[in-house]
Amino acid sequence: MTRQLGKMKVITSIMQAAEFIVNEWPGEETERLDIAKHALLECYDGKLSPGVARMAFIEAAKEADIYVEAVGRPVSTGKLERWGKRKPARRRA
Repeated sequence: MTRQLGKMKVITSIMQAAEFIVNEWPGEETERLDIAKHALLECYDGKLSPGVARMAFIEAAKEADIYVEAVGRPVSTGKLERWGKRKPARRRA
């Protein structure tokens, strides 16, 4: 997502998204862009979830004809992962 055709930029945080809007946004000011800016500020202040801010940014980017490949969270299997933790061994009396 850059002004140069064929260049890709990876945005992984609220601050990177805000910097991209301020410094590199190729489109014109639109209502969706204003909503995205507001959502990013609200998220930064902790008043809005990152997921909502991400969706606002993606919608503004799509409106400006910026290709966005949004990577979502992995689908939950309903099972908790233990990350190497084991149950303590039972003591035998």
